[in-house]
Amino acid sequence: MSTTPSTGRTPMRWAVLALTVVAGAAMAGVMAVRGDIMMAVLLPAISIGYGLFVTFAASRSDVAAQLSGHEEDERRRLINLRAGAMTANVLVAALVCGVAYELARDELGGPFTLLSALAGFTYIVSSAAYTRTGSTSL
Repeated sequence: MSTTPSTGRTPMRWAVLALTVVAGAAMAGVMAVRGDIMMAVLLPAISIGYGLFVTFAASRSDVAAQLSGHEEDERRRLINLRAGAMTANVLVAALVCGVAYELARDELGGPFTLLSALAGFTYIVSSAAYTRTGSTSL
């Protein structure tokens, strides 16, 4: 397995921190407008704290590096691919349970049904697209 850094896929070191600061400021603004001062302080603190942690711990921790988007080699790209697949499997299982709930309540066409249809459609289209292009690279 190669350990040479990939070019073009490694994000800027500060990108995650910048994104969490912007998201934190947006959350603070929304919560302040709603009059919820406690959440206007708490949500940005959590968001910015996460950004600070993964940014500064990325050089010492594989998990923090993964969470901050540093896919420097094939191993980390494979871990990211597997983690994304596991996340998708869990979300699809939750959606299927939600559809069963909607069916039991005779509410077919609700959010679980629509999201399940979107997931299925996306999987079919992306499978067809990757099959046609012959793309097997990460």
